[in-house]
This record gives sequence, structure tokens and C-alpha cells, in this order.
Amino acid sequence: MERAKTLRHNPTDAERKLWTRLRAAQLGVKFRRQHPVAGYYADFCCVEHALIVELDGGQHDEPSDAKRTADLEQAGFRVLRFWNDDVLLRTDDVLEEIVRVLKQERPPHPSALPRRRRGRGSQRLASSNSSPGAAGGESLPSTRSEGWGEGAPFALSATNPHATLHLRAAVYRLIRQFFDTRDVLEVETPILSAAGNTDPNIESFVTRFTGHVDAGAPQRWMRTSPEFPLKRLLAAGVGDCYELGRVFRNGEAGGRHNPEFTMLEWYRVGWDHHQLMAETIELVQDALALVGRRAEVVISGYRQLFLDELGIDPLHDPLETLQAPLRQYGIDPAGLERDDWLDLLITHKLQPAFPRDRITVIHDYPASQCALARIRPGEPPLAERFELYLGRYELANGYHELNDASEQAARFTRDNARRRERSLPEVPVDARLLAVLDAMPDCAGVALGVERLLMCLAGTDGIADVLAFPFAEA
Repeated sequence: MERAKTLRHNPTDAERKLWTRLRAAQLGVKFRRQHPVAGYYADFCCVEHALIVELDGGQHDEPSDAKRTADLEQAGFRVLRFWNDDVLLRTDDVLEEIVRVLKQERPPHPSALPRRRRGRGSQRLASSNSSPGAAGGESLPSTRSEGWGEGAPFALSATNPHATLHLRAAVYRLIRQFFDTRDVLEVETPILSAAGNTDPNIESFVTRFTGHVDAGAPQRWMRTSPEFPLKRLLAAGVGDCYELGRVFRNGEAGGRHNPEFTMLEWYRVGWDHHQLMAETIELVQDALALVGRRAEVVISGYRQLFLDELGIDPLHDPLETLQAPLRQYGIDPAGLERDDWLDLLITHKLQPAFPRDRITVIHDYPASQCALARIRPGEPPLAERFELYLGRYELANGYHELNDASEQAARFTRDNARRRERSLPEVPVDARLLAVLDAMPDCAGVALGVERLLMCLAGTDGIADVLAFPFAEA
């Protein structure tokens, strides 16, 4: 690592100029300088998109460069090479090429772990799943051109530049019709609250009310989801309900994230997470039908997915076993805990391999990842939650909801303790929610990111393509 530090402290003029345009996620993704990969120090590396950018001067060894490129590609990275003069004199052209490649779908890893046959549990669920829209174990043919090709009603083109605005409106109509036929009530809850989200991985926007002090607490938190007020409504007896509205998350801006986005969240009284999984699948299938598509459905337990695809037991194997498949990415282990490594295995090894036209649902997570879900006793105990993916994109996160106020208070306290450990500000807990949580009926709830769904329907990797105006232009 001393070599990397030396290289970072002594950049060429071209490296210095390009870094001013890549640093701080200006292109929507994080680049690192002099990042160790496959025994080399890559000039600039975006781990998330497996892209390396190398700069060459006038004096270099072409055979050596070719071997270096081949080794880096064998490690699973794409490599772009530019002359120093191009960076210095045609900077915008260089950046345009980097952005173009970032938007391309990542190729499969050339030396990926062998794909294992699915065990009986997940195969049975995939083929005999009784939820509406389950397509059995056979893959459906790709339908990229169906509903999104030339002449399709929502196809982007020079003559139809506002296609995704019309697509969004169609999805909103679909959502409201979907729940109207099921007698699920649409509600609207506050965007500003005296309490915030304690999750240490989420940052809220904070503002202040300057009116009369009797109006309420002056410091207000912009909601990161409508979850807490919706649960208060459930405790008050409103019954099945949903909200479709804007939420806000500070610091989340880039190619696939916008600080302001739309969330659909709904709750079903008397249901568990398995019943809600089936309904979420049905809604996504109905949305796909808008663009002439349908998806295969695969449902798997969290542990079974790791065993089938990676040969790893996520609940029992030692930390070294979890880290081994990730060594090629040169991840800095400082501050990473077991759940962090499990998340990295999903984002780096499992999620990229999910087929485009497949809905993948993962359920029953480690108890340490319970968030606001119930924990089912057993050996080991499991969190009754699920995540739904369409292709490589996570769309929805659902729980068999916890309705134990003392347990929820303890989780809020642990969240704020982690915030202190990370030198993050503590967040006031929602005392109004805790006051009524014991009265909330047995239910399941799920939140779905609407922009993520629109991106999948539109066939784009850029969230800006499905927004009227992205954050940078708002």
C-alpha cells in the first residue's frame, strides 16, 4: 500500500486533471486512485461497475500494457486506456467515453465460480409457487424489443422525448387500480416529522420551522419513507392502506440514485411476509405487462441462495470464507462487519448474475439484519423479511412487521449507538410510533422504489432517464 500512496502523492499532470473530474462521484459513481487489482495499481478504478481507466504517456511498453490489460480483464474488470494528451486537451471527450462505458451492462466475470444446480427447496418454490404470476422453473425468452422497441407507446426517441413521463403516469394509474380492486385505501402522511430515521446507513435531510413555538418542535426531519406514520394509522384501525409519494435521502446522488424519489409503501393486515411476497410479484408482473414483458419467478431462502450459488453458508461459515470470493475486488476491510461482507457478496457476486427477465425474491434473512421485521425463533433465528429483485435491481423490501414497542425501542437505541461509533449525529426516535406500536395489528408491509421499477421498464441504467429533472437540474 506504500507504493499506492507514493503514486497518489506524485500524479502526472494528466492524472491530476482527470481526477478533478472523477473525484467525489461527479459522474454518479465512486472512483478510486491507484487501486490494487490483480497485482497492479490501477490508475482509476470504479469497483461498483468493474471499470478501470488507465493513462499512457508518450513513452511506454506496449507488450507490457497488453499483458496488464489482459490480467485486469481476467480479474473481471473492463479497461479503458487514454493518452495523457487526450486527457489534457480533450478532457470532455474522455469523460464522455467513460460515461458511455459505465452505462453498458457489465460482462459476466471470466472466471466466475461454477454455477451450482438449485437445491430442492428453491427449485420446488420456483416451479410450484402458487403466487399469481409465478412462471415455473423455465426461463422465458428475452423480450427487450417487446413493448420497448421502435414504435412502442413508451419508447424513447427523437420524436417521443417525454416517453418516460407517460410511462410514469401509466404506472401510477396501474398502482391505484391495483389497490382499488383490492380495497386497499390510499392515504397521505406528513413529509416533515419531529422524529427521524435512526438507520445508520441512511441520512435524512433536516430543516427548521421558524413559526410560533406552540406549533410544535422546530427541528423537522424529511421522511426517508412513510413507514412510521403508516404504522400509526394501522394502530388506529385504518386497515389495509398504501401511500405513493416522495421521500428524501441525503447524500444519495448518482447514476442510480436521486436524493428525492418516489416510494410506494403498503400494508396488509393479517398477512405474513410470504403472502405479501406473492402480491408484490403480481404488481411487478402487471407493470411489466405495460411494456409487453413478463418475468420468470424464482423464490429462495437467503441461506439456500448462498449455498446454491456460492457454496457458502452465510449463517455459519467463518468470516474468512465470506471474504474469499471478494479478494479480487481489493476491498478495504477496515470497519466492515459480518453483515457488511454478506451484503458485498450479494451486490458483487449474486446480484450481477440475476437474469434481466427474472423476478428473484429472497426471504428469511439473518436475525442481525432484521431492521423492523419480526424475528422467528429457531436455530438459527431468522428475520421474517424479503427483498424482491427485477433483473439486477433491488425493487422492494418487505417485512412481517414487528409490533413490540419495547423491542423496537431497543433497536432504535442500537441504531443510535452505531451512529455514535461512526461519528454520525444521533436521530430522535419516533416516540409517537412507540406509544401505539403494541396496538398495531399483525401485518406485513413492503416498500417499492418506483424509479427503480421505471428504470427496469424503460431498459435504462440511469435514473435521470426516468425523472423530469434530476437533482443536478432541479
